[in-house]
Amino acid sequence: MRRTILDAAREIAAQEGWDAVTIRRVAEKIEYSPPTIYEYFPSKEALLTEVAHEGFRLLVTDLQDARDVTPDPRERLRAMGAAYWSFVWKHPELYQVISGLGGVNVCEPGHDDLHAEGKQVAGLFRDALQTVLPPSGRTKENLDSKVVVLWSLYHGFVALLMAGRIPMEARDWVLDLAQHTVGDLLFAWGAERATAP
Repeated sequence: MRRTILDAAREIAAQEGWDAVTIRRVAEKIEYSPPTIYEYFPSKEALLTEVAHEGFRLLVTDLQDARDVTPDPRERLRAMGAAYWSFVWKHPELYQVISGLGGVNVCEPGHDDLHAEGKQVAGLFRDALQTVLPPSGRTKENLDSKVVVLWSLYHGFVALLMAGRIPMEARDWVLDLAQHTVGDLLFAWGAERATAP
């Protein structure tokens, strides 16, 4: 039943946006009464929080799979960027929940577990980035700031596409632009002189 409820919520969100997702709408979709939904999720926020957990789990798995495809550090980072991009467009409704797009924000203060999952995503990129930077660029503060830049780059393009500021038909071109920009950033950060840690 939990799976059915979560799938129904995601289906409504995919078709109409997260604002359309209510306990009543989910109940109608699965042909149960709202009190039945409340037995599993005491509120819409609890339902969205579970959706966010699912989103983070899938994203982390996709990033780990991409990381493990190649031993080459630069290609690994590129593959992870492509996996992040692919996840967004395969599961746009999940990405909206975990990133605060689409009028949803369950990753606010008080959701420490979701913040920990977000940090896990950042940690995967930090580990990959560490292998391409020179030793002087591998301090925690330095790595953390560079991860924020990389994440912001991809997320910014995604947000512009989702908002219609960049036409959706330009999506593949935007990914190429993002990947090229990451290469430029790595060069600027001295990655061409990097040695394995």
